[in-house]
Amino acid sequence: MVDLVRRGDLAAFSELYESHLAVAGYVARAETDNASDAEDVVAEAFASVLEALLAGKGPRESFQAYLTTTVRRMAHRRNVRSRRNATLGYGSAMDDLVLDDNSTIRAFEATVLMRAFRSLPTRWQAVLWCVEVEGLKPAATGRVMELSPNGVSSLLIRAREGLRQAYLQEHVAQTPDDPCIDYSRHFGKYVRNAVRKAARQRIASHVVACARCADVLVYLKEIDEAMNERPKGDAATVS
Repeated sequence: MVDLVRRGDLAAFSELYESHLAVAGYVARAETDNASDAEDVVAEAFASVLEALLAGKGPRESFQAYLTTTVRRMAHRRNVRSRRNATLGYGSAMDDLVLDDNSTIRAFEATVLMRAFRSLPTRWQAVLWCVEVEGLKPAATGRVMELSPNGVSSLLIRAREGLRQAYLQEHVAQTPDDPCIDYSRHFGKYVRNAVRKAARQRIASHVVACARCADVLVYLKEIDEAMNERPKGDAATVS
């Protein structure tokens, strides 16, 4: 069915819409802060998936997995907008964060970005906060963290990359009883080419046999490509 849509068959997409609307609505209501936003989130998600398919991208087999992941992303994006939340500049790790009052800080902490940030090692969090949020120079950050300026720069490179991997991983829906968790918990690193050769081969073999995981990876790669395409200093709302 998705192949028909990819070839421009909108009637096929209408069938997919009718088949998956209820599931999309359930996920949207669970993920949005305001129940009134759920319908708009579903519409945006279906529109995004259709656009991806017509562009030759999007899901290959597991339409539902790709759709529900898109719904989650759209819901988080709308939550961020409604809270006048922080922004993430893809040229660096964390740019133009709006932290001028407690309500904004609380909103920021609820985002995908903050969950990714909190998952990082303490020293990575510290260097990102000093440089990207507080705006300290490497020399000043080094005095705070008892590192040389070169040491700060090296740590910052690792921390920025770690944040990108964690940000991607936050878009992967996981449950303890997920039969694919041994593979999917590494997807953020996998997309960023940060897993060892043996692990990469295991994941690649699994994805060949698992359509759901294959579509999740397609989605993550699209997010990663979007981050890479943004010019330095261009800020985008955290999703």
